[in-house]
Amino acid sequence: MNQPIKITGTRSYILVEFGSKSVKIEGELTLTPAFYASIRSIKNWESPHQDMEISPAERKEIIDQVLAQNNPDFKIIFVE
Repeated sequence: MNQPIKITGTRSYILVEFGSKSVKIEGELTLTPAFYASIRSIKNWESPHQDMEISPAERKEIIDQVLAQNNPDFKIIFVE
């Protein structure tokens, strides 16, 4: 997957885009500001790839790339 990613979202999820695929990661935005992302919500890619399950290796790569994009003004923190 090692390609540029784009992260957008709302108070209840972030959408991480990897080229032609994207994954919705549920969580909660706090006033810190930080987004607490649920690892358990990383299951399938979004449409039109919704039938493709995300493998454990892909899940780890998603988490690693999102964490690499963290900055001092806004952090994404993964929780079980």
